[in-house]
Formats: sequence, C-alpha cells, structure tokens
Amino acid sequence: MGTYIMLSRLTDEGRRTLKERPERLQEVNGEIEQMGARVTRQFALLGEYDFISVIEAPDNQTITNISVDLSSRGTVQLKTLAAIPADTTSQRHLVDAVRHLSTFVVFTKMTGAGRKSLHSDPGRLSEVDAGIGKLGARVVQHYRVLGDDHDFITFAEAPDNETAARISTEISSLGTVRLEVHPAIPLDRFSALLRIKSYRTEPHAWQTQLWARAARKVGRHWVMTRHVHEIAKPFITTGAGALEGVRGPALIIANHTSHFDTPVVLTALPAQLRDRTAVAAAADRFYRTSKKRTWWWSLFWNTFPIARGGGKKALDYPMELLEKGWSILIYPEGGRAKTGRIKRFHHGCTIMAMQGKVPVIPVFLEGLEAIMPRGTTTPRPGPVHVRLGAPISLEGIESVPEGTAKLEAAMRELSSPDAESAAAY
Repeated sequence: MGTYIMLSRLTDEGRRTLKERPERLQEVNGEIEQMGARVTRQFALLGEYDFISVIEAPDNQTITNISVDLSSRGTVQLKTLAAIPADTTSQRHLVDAVRHLSTFVVFTKMTGAGRKSLHSDPGRLSEVDAGIGKLGARVVQHYRVLGDDHDFITFAEAPDNETAARISTEISSLGTVRLEVHPAIPLDRFSALLRIKSYRTEPHAWQTQLWARAARKVGRHWVMTRHVHEIAKPFITTGAGALEGVRGPALIIANHTSHFDTPVVLTALPAQLRDRTAVAAAADRFYRTSKKRTWWWSLFWNTFPIARGGGKKALDYPMELLEKGWSILIYPEGGRAKTGRIKRFHHGCTIMAMQGKVPVIPVFLEGLEAIMPRGTTTPRPGPVHVRLGAPISLEGIESVPEGTAKLEAAMRELSSPDAESAAAY
C-alpha cells in the first residue's frame, strides 16, 4: 500500500453541507474505503486548508479516482500528494503519543541550501527532529511528499501555540527550510463542535424583579439548600464572622472543582448576601439546553449566561448588576480544576472589582471534588468544608495583573488548613 497526503479545502456548498450534516465526514471516509483506500490519520486544520488526511491506497490510479470523484461533487477542492515515510516511527508510537498535547501539522519547503545540506548529510533530518524536541514538542510522524509546494509534511505534538510558533521561527531562521505550522483538531472533536447547539447569551430580564426574588427565596430550600444538607455531611464553614454586616455589592470568588460548588457557596453565605447574589454561569453549558431548563437556572440559582473567552463585552451585564447593588459569584479559574489545586486566575474578576470599586470576598471549598467529580452528574455524600475570607479591597492597585495576583494569593492563603479553626455550620 502506498501513502498519500490529501489536503482539502471546502467550498461554500461544502461548508453548508457539513454544518447541516456533521456526520458527512465519516460518510466520506466510508466511501474512500469502498473505493479501495483507507484513511489512517485525519485532522481539521486552522489555516489555508480545512482538513488533512493520510490515506493508504494500493496505487496511484486508486488515489486519482478518489480525488476526481470527491472533487467532482463541488463541495471540496483537493490537493493530493504522494508521501514516503521519512522516519522509522512505529504505529505503536503513534497511538501512544502524548495525549495531553495539541497536534500541529508542519508544512516544510527546503531552500537551496537545505537541499544541498540534506543531500550531503541525510542525517540532518533527524537533527531537525531533535531541535523540535528541544523546543518542547515531539515529532509524531514525518512524510516526504512529492509535489511543488512542499517537501515534507510533519505531524507534531506541542503543549501550546506559543511553542509551535517558536518552532516555526527558530527552525526557519536556520535558512535551510521554510515552515508553515497549522494547529490541527482531531476529527471526533471537530464533529462534536459541529453538533453543539446554539446557546443563550442574554440574561433573562425578569430574574432581578421582585416576583422572581420572592419565588427564589421560597423555592431555594426545595431545589437547593435541602440537597446540600443531605449530601454535605458534615457541612462545616469557617470565617462567617468576617462577613457580619457585609451586604454588598461585592464580588464573591471561589475555587471551582465541581458543578455542586454553586449550591454550596450560596448555602454558606450569610442571608443578606445570598439573597442579592447573581451567579455567572458558562453559557455553552448551562444555557444550551431546553428553554424550560434555562428558566430553572435563572429563577432558582439566579444564574446569568457568560460566554467563555467573551472579553470585556461579557462583563457588561455583571457590571450593570454591581451598579444596581447586586453581588456577583464568579469562578476566577475559568473552569473546574482537575486535581483540586487552585489554578491560575483569569483577569475578569479583577477588572470588575477595580472598575466597580467593590470588595472581593474569597471563598475556598474543600471536599467538592469528591462529592461530584468531573464527568459525573449525581453528587454523592461526603464532608464539605467552606472557608469564608474577609473582604479584600483592590483600592490603590495600579494594574490588573497586580490585582489578580493579590486575589490569587489570598485564595491560596485561605486554602491552608490553618487559615482558621473550624466551626460547625
């Protein structure tokens, strides 16, 4: 079997088809197999091309028939290159490649100097691999391709875009190759992204109205508080004295380890804070379900949707709430921690606190990662300890990074078991 690299660029019609029927990707792969070939690796690309596929076919005629057949449909433009494995990487190595790294596809064009160097010393190719390794990445597979635009196509694993960019800059500076580095997305993840339903990004205007606040105060016991006391045994809180008389507005920040965190924080807060606290919730998770379900979150949990990575625009509504005297509960880590350790804080909470000129109340949660681990939907009983910290002022802080560092340090200090002696809630 010969190896071929197929570079695909969708037409407008192809993009519409894929949006309407994400399963079409796998259907095409099945059709390729029916024509006598097999797709061994495939990624969605961010760059000049939309997809890259490594295909095994018995001969040039077979791959030509496939290219002509797929191109004739008007949904995709193809460039197919014959490829020769340029290293001895085993198939087992491909499967066992570091799973937590991102995949990048590197298109390489040799310069005149590079061709002379490689001709006189073929071992220079392995030196490039070693150089990539020193920069923090790993070569997964090399292909020597037969074509005018590229000499090699390489699949590499790197921890982030910065590492990939450094590889491109430093290796290209040697003067022997010109590199193009394109981030790649595994096809199963790409298909999942296509299937994600649109989600609500606007808050429900009614949720701060008097009738909603009254319904929430009555209903929260049945939909939230009683479940917290049934699951969290024992439920211990410390530091409540530091919040006596604090009514808000304030920014309440907590470490994030499970989807049971919010009910626990709201239950632990003093009533004068809890009754006027709104909760920032990831729009792509809590507001992409049925309309009835989103009403439930907004009514009883008082959540509002916030887009991940939404920038300053995403802060407009919570800033408006702070101006109206509401407090905001937000998770500055941006997502749930996998190990229970505090992750680096994002700057959004600092920006809100500095612009709104409101204090920040840190809350550290302990035990929730065992109550409702990632990947589970039903909490299981266990001990929970909530440490409430004294309000922190960012007055006098000159920069957002400085403010974020201060808040993160306060949370880490609060996470210490010696932060304050325990007292039963």
